[in-house]
Amino acid sequence: MHPEVDLVGAELARWAREVGLETHSRAGFERMAGRAFAGSGVDAALLFAKWLTWLFHFDDEWDEKPAGRAAEAVETAFARLARIADAPTGSRPGADVSAADVSTVDASTADVSTVDASTVDVSAAGASAEPRLPVEVAFADLWETTAERMSPRWRRRFLAGLAAQGRACRAEAENRCAGRVPSPGEYPRLRRGTAGPYLFDLVEPCLGVEVPARLRESATWRTLVDACNDVTAWCNDVASHPKERANGDVHNYVTVAATAFGLSDSGAVAWVNERVARGAEDLRTAARRLPELFDRFGLPADRAERITEVACAFLVAPRAQLEWLLESGRYDVT
Repeated sequence: MHPEVDLVGAELARWAREVGLETHSRAGFERMAGRAFAGSGVDAALLFAKWLTWLFHFDDEWDEKPAGRAAEAVETAFARLARIADAPTGSRPGADVSAADVSTVDASTADVSTVDASTVDVSAAGASAEPRLPVEVAFADLWETTAERMSPRWRRRFLAGLAAQGRACRAEAENRCAGRVPSPGEYPRLRRGTAGPYLFDLVEPCLGVEVPARLRESATWRTLVDACNDVTAWCNDVASHPKERANGDVHNYVTVAATAFGLSDSGAVAWVNERVARGAEDLRTAARRLPELFDRFGLPADRAERITEVACAFLVAPRAQLEWLLESGRYDVT
């Protein structure tokens, strides 16, 4: 645990009040970030904790409220965020980076690491001049702080991930309206989209390092990131299953397995947990291959060391999230 986790928690609560985000008193996002960035500075843990707070708050809009059944509302919300990220601020470098239209990226098939968001026009989407909602105020503040640290290439990657999440959330809305449960074959890719692909890109600005494109696009690095996404998302599904079942939401790996294979709840949980274990092994295997990859790409030792910090955050994240699931008041987990 980060030695200054209490300070991170206090600063996180202050920020949430300032931007108007209402969070559960026992949400404890600072503790998840404090574990993932235990050896880093306060700034790294705090920035990630803020993004976690924002993401979970934003995610609840689709999981627990009527907007989650309205595809048009999903599109509008993501388009407004894209326009916020696209708006020049004067002080932020790279203000020429255009945001990605949520209607153009299919999260079920897109490789969000290679989608070029600078080629997409959002001028007709979300053009309303209405006052910003708290979730938009928080996003604007976080984007301003985060984007200025990173290159235009990284910012395009983030925006492509945001677009992919928008597409995935729209697909979920359409499923809810149709009463359709995703198949076991399509759900993992859909879940990667709704988890927020950009969440895993945020490790880089938190640590102040940017992974070179050729390394990030390698099969080994993609496996590292995808496995971390899968393991954390599926653990979250197990923890949130009772809550989401009560809300009538079928977008949960446990529900998907139970429906497809006729399993009991306990049988479906065991089925998901088996896949969590496989994903954890994929994560470890990919991490072990990184030194060889660093040598192949000729990365200097100091550069490789910094990138290793990013990889280690992915290795730590599943345990950090699992312990958070067990102690947070967000879910009633035994």
